Amino acid sequence: MLNYRPLKETLKQKGLVLSDLRDTIGLNSRTQAIISRNEPVSLATIHKICTHLNVPIEKVIELELGDMNTEE
Repeated sequence: MLNYRPLKETLKQKGLVLSDLRDTIGLNSRTQAIISRNEPVSLATIHKICTHLNVPIEKVIELELGDMNTEE
């Protein structure tokens, strides 16, 4: 499962909120809602966020492997 908890923490540390990205990188309200629901967005969007905030991807998103189904 994807988790944007690192993004929320990064924004908080920088004194920002998710809606601030709408104005600075053009994040639309639909994408903002998708992130709020921990649903996947494109890597291009993740790249824009990382570049704008000047942080590595780990500061934006994490993947929780315990929730994934695997076939063995």
